[in-house]
Amino acid sequence: MNNKRVIIVGGGLAGLYTAFQLEQLNIPYLLIEAKDIFGGRIYSEQPEVNDDKTLWYDLGPTWIFPHHHRMKTLVANLDQQLFQQHIEGAVVYQENVNTQPQIIENGQGQLLHRLTGGLYKLILALQAKLSIYNYQLGSSVNNVEKINGIWQVTVKNRKDTSTVVHQADHLILALPPRIICRYLTPENWASKRLTQALVSVPTWMAGQAKFVATYQKPFWRNKGLAGQAFSRTGPMVEIHDASAKNQQGFALFGFIGLSPQAIKSISTEQLKALCIEQLRLLFGDEAQQYDQCYLKSWGNDDYVAIEQDRTDPPAHPDFNILGFSDELSSLNLYLAGSEFAQQDAGYLEGAICAADIAIGSLKKEFDYIN
Repeated sequence: MNNKRVIIVGGGLAGLYTAFQLEQLNIPYLLIEAKDIFGGRIYSEQPEVNDDKTLWYDLGPTWIFPHHHRMKTLVANLDQQLFQQHIEGAVVYQENVNTQPQIIENGQGQLLHRLTGGLYKLILALQAKLSIYNYQLGSSVNNVEKINGIWQVTVKNRKDTSTVVHQADHLILALPPRIICRYLTPENWASKRLTQALVSVPTWMAGQAKFVATYQKPFWRNKGLAGQAFSRTGPMVEIHDASAKNQQGFALFGFIGLSPQAIKSISTEQLKALCIEQLRLLFGDEAQQYDQCYLKSWGNDDYVAIEQDRTDPPAHPDFNILGFSDELSSLNLYLAGSEFAQQDAGYLEGAICAADIAIGSLKKEFDYIN
């Protein structure tokens, strides 16, 4: 068995940020991530043929809101930069397939920020701050127990199927509530009330699917369009300028308004073709002259969504973590995913908020022991 004072399960933004903070505090930890890359729901694609290796195109969360001060601080601390979401120009509205799209002048959206080069650069910057001996990628947790006051976490290497049991005094779960229930055997350690509460919380992003098309030039801007569109016909229901930098890495992205089941029923190439055709109808024939296009259905990602997420109507996460403070404290268990945040739950800011609270509670325990 391998011993660590703290185990973190989940290598998305919350898990990586938590590991980064523990690294600064010199608290021994192990970060475990089931996928082969970090990021969780922050996922971006980088063009295979691209001289500029600083461009990533976001297929997960994209925006940092003006009031998200924790995210802004993190971006600055990691020497990254923000730029404003491009909103200048007219907005296109598509009512139905039988009428021409309507051009709405001065229909600009709210002020939003993006990470220069794509949000995945933040994940890479966090990973670079960690010791390679303190994390494991491609390793899935398939059993969690607490025996004689010690957490026993069984981890399977997804490449060679070998299994290792790690021990820890403290356990931080930086995962969506329903994913915790699916993979981390709460029947071994959680009360029935806590388990029921975890299952009831919808997973942020689970119902989303995004499409991105990249271009050499921002042809929509040259036409006086913002790259923003709304449609009642689909397949995309909302479209925005997705350029990776203010004046570079030009792209459009859209939220696909189909259920995960509907997306799974057709081929990826067919759905991409439908999206390109919609961009052509909305913004002109130049939309067909794309460089590359990408698609991500989060509802069909088994490490993000469960069946309940695929069938439930969309809802915002709301978890009363204060109502379980005694149980969590007695277990030395900390819930750090975005859905557990007391403010901005379900956003990037929420992931940092929830992680900060977990880190603060953990630090108090270590200060008390030391």
